Amino acid sequence: MESLIHFLVGGDLGPDGHLLFTASEGWRIGTAVVAFAVLALAQWGSRTLAARLAESALLTAALVGLWFSLAGPVWIEEAGRTEPGRVVVLVDASRSMGVLEGGVPRSDQVASVLDSVRADLGEVDVYRFGDDLEVGAPEAFDLPGTDLGGALDSLSERMAGERLAGVVLVSDGIDRGLLRRSFESDAQAPPPSVPGPLTVFQIGRREQVTDLSVRSIDAGGYAFIRAPFTISARLLGTGFAGRTVNVTLSRDGGTVTTKDVTLDADGNAEVKFEVVPEDSGRFAYSVTVPSYKGDAVPANDTMPVVVTVVRDRVRVLQVVGAPSWDVKFLRRFLKDDPSVQLVSFFILRTEEDLGAPYGERELSLIQFPYERLFDQDLSTFDVVIFQNFDYEPYFRSGFGGENELLGNIRKYVVDGGAFVMVGGDRSFQLGGYGGTPIAEILPVELATGKEVPDLFPFQPALTTDGARHPVTRVVADEAENRAWWARLHPLDGTNVPLRARPDAAVLLEHPTHKDADGKPLPVLSVREVGAGRTMALTVDTSWRWSLSEAAAGRGNQVYLRFWKNALRWLMKDGSASRVTVETPRENYAVGEDVRVVVRARDPGFGALAGAAVSAVVDNEGRQLTLAGVTSADGDLALLVPATHPGTHRVTATVTSASGEEVGTAESVFAVTTRDPEMDEIAPDEAFLQWLAQTTHGQWHPAGERAPVLRDSAAERTLLLRSETPLWRSPLLAALIAAAAGAAWIVRRRSGLK
Repeated sequence: MESLIHFLVGGDLGPDGHLLFTASEGWRIGTAVVAFAVLALAQWGSRTLAARLAESALLTAALVGLWFSLAGPVWIEEAGRTEPGRVVVLVDASRSMGVLEGGVPRSDQVASVLDSVRADLGEVDVYRFGDDLEVGAPEAFDLPGTDLGGALDSLSERMAGERLAGVVLVSDGIDRGLLRRSFESDAQAPPPSVPGPLTVFQIGRREQVTDLSVRSIDAGGYAFIRAPFTISARLLGTGFAGRTVNVTLSRDGGTVTTKDVTLDADGNAEVKFEVVPEDSGRFAYSVTVPSYKGDAVPANDTMPVVVTVVRDRVRVLQVVGAPSWDVKFLRRFLKDDPSVQLVSFFILRTEEDLGAPYGERELSLIQFPYERLFDQDLSTFDVVIFQNFDYEPYFRSGFGGENELLGNIRKYVVDGGAFVMVGGDRSFQLGGYGGTPIAEILPVELATGKEVPDLFPFQPALTTDGARHPVTRVVADEAENRAWWARLHPLDGTNVPLRARPDAAVLLEHPTHKDADGKPLPVLSVREVGAGRTMALTVDTSWRWSLSEAAAGRGNQVYLRFWKNALRWLMKDGSASRVTVETPRENYAVGEDVRVVVRARDPGFGALAGAAVSAVVDNEGRQLTLAGVTSADGDLALLVPATHPGTHRVTATVTSASGEEVGTAESVFAVTTRDPEMDEIAPDEAFLQWLAQTTHGQWHPAGERAPVLRDSAAERTLLLRSETPLWRSPLLAALIAAAAGAAWIVRRRSGLK
């Protein structure tokens, strides 16, 4: 009888359940409207009152049953069942678990631990973790990180307040997360939250590991030319306590020096190398220890670091023919700049003074040492400035002639030096430089005769090239930059060269005075000559830029920024070069793609579109050549696959569409096979012991099997829910059919069809 009732209602209807309609409210309203419409139709026709009432009652019963069925009735019963608490096993699945110990991966010990736990407890819930917590035992030990604290937090979130009977941790203790760092830095570090008593089974033994590695390297990131800096490396030798090892420092793949270092009783050592760089740029250094037989992780035997070498102080030679306000302001700027080492000469003692009938003690001025400066010491300077200086009264013809000394300056520039000429009544053509080797390197052409200077005040105009050139870009915004230059104080006259050279960039020009070709007279122009750079400023009153800004309450920023920019450009600072090469990072791992961006600019520093780029990537003798064309923005991005470890030096050469070589730039990046997860591979027994102790758990060394610590009072409540869909009950269908059939019979017998 009970089974028949169960069949008729479609399930077991317990007394503690409740009814739930699953259909939407619209269904129920719709069926009710239809039902009332049917009832209204049923009343049509001339019949007795009894027939109408009987048919209406039966039809109403059928429609109510249909409405009840369409409403989706479900009988729901919920009940809870209490069961003993669960035991969860957390297995470390990081790559350090795969380190060889005695020729066998230490991860092989995990299966033995799981078998022991299951033999003690039966089925348990197993999770694996690296950077994240995942369900199931690990199939491979290859996860890239280890965050034990994060795994315990994720476990607590999954349990949602449930108290576990036990938590089992299977790990080598090499945690890369915050938990272990907290333990190492603070003896009173707070313990993690564990949702049950903790049992720790250590995997691996420190004494079974043999590995010599470079743990870390520090070079400060920056160094200065001809100034010593220190590269410090920390070594760790597991199984090498007390041994002496040979450590090698290399630069760009070539050996710089070696040192013998003795490791202490814990296998730690620090080695320091003092390096004196001779060139500026980016250089990849690396510290390497020998790879001994049985080394568990040979990839951590070397560690690279990229160091950017910059100039400590720019060495400037300022040669002045006569004192002036312009000289005073420029000299004060150069002296006050901590990045500049200034050697300044005011040349007031001429050859005529030497031939005059005066004794040496009667002359208060020392002789100008021009022979030594422009022959022996010239290469020691980064920038040479001739400011209102005429050379003829001072250079003796007996020393190879004046052209030899001036020729030395030309060669100095072609070889990579920088030269500036500032205006005045002893500069340019007025100084007799027309037709000399100096005239060949200037950005402007000079006549061989004397010039007639323009003595009228004027406001120099910023050119299109000047608006974007790094020398005259005193503020980043172009409109604001033009406004700054437009409001400066007028200047008192200018030298008048013939014209700007075709390969020069004119940054400031005269608003009214024309050159020999009818173009605006160049006031400030720059030029690249060979490997060097030159600049010509045809006025000697630029000091007014300082005072006019100060009077307006804006300080002397234009004057200072202009000369700072000029020095950076003359020194070929990376931000002021027409060709640059950049990589987003300095260190990469094997298998990554390195994005190398080459940027090309025209002489006015506008984007150089359509320029051909040839980039050679040299990896310690292995070379890869890439080519392309710059975009409308003057940029070209090249992808370099990092297939081999070591230093990679990128040399990019840019050629304009007309075939002219724009320039060359270099950059360096390092590629390593080092895996951060394998930087440290010796099991951390102290950390695992601390973890068990601070959580009132148990720690078991490698190889030891013991019962899992359990909380017998821990339990969980399982919520049981049963649903019986009444809408598909056979009994409900039979009742609807019976009521509808009876209504039809009554209707027929009362005389209606």
